[in-house]
Amino acid sequence: MSHAMFRAYADAVKAEIGVATTTRFIALAETTDGRFGLFHHSMLPGAGGADPHYHSRISESFYVLSGEVRLHDGTGWRTARAGDFLHVPENAVHGFRNESGSLAEMLILFTPAEHREGYFQGLADLLADGNRPSREAMVALMEKYDQYEVEAPDTDHDHPHSREDGAGHHHGPGDTHTRVHA
Repeated sequence: MSHAMFRAYADAVKAEIGVATTTRFIALAETTDGRFGLFHHSMLPGAGGADPHYHSRISESFYVLSGEVRLHDGTGWRTARAGDFLHVPENAVHGFRNESGSLAEMLILFTPAEHREGYFQGLADLLADGNRPSREAMVALMEKYDQYEVEAPDTDHDHPHSREDGAGHHHGPGDTHTRVHA
């Protein structure tokens, strides 16, 4: 007979990703028999996130708890607020970041789990103590955990008159975010 598993929020393992992002491992692959992984992602104002990418073996869903999160839906960036949800099937392009001046929190659900906690911990390790990992180290970590960055439309669905810099990154009024690749 199976038993239910309880974990208090305070007991969840957490990964400090750089100085602006904390990810708490709520449901680990080992706890759910690999069926799903659930993470509480907290981003300080201006925290970078994940550039547009896809996963070939897993779907990912985002549920915004508080603040504003910029989500890429494969066609461009849009602002999601508390209660907003984005589901991303396998092979669909997506990304996220916090461009706002406030704390933003969201739940991220991966199905199946694919041990995504290993990715978040690996990212925290690469960025520990202010380290700036090489592009090769970042790509190796991403590919180990089924994450592949792509060029994607940089359209801003909320501000159609925003601009892009020479590197193809979106900038709107007051944009000061830094990129972390979480």
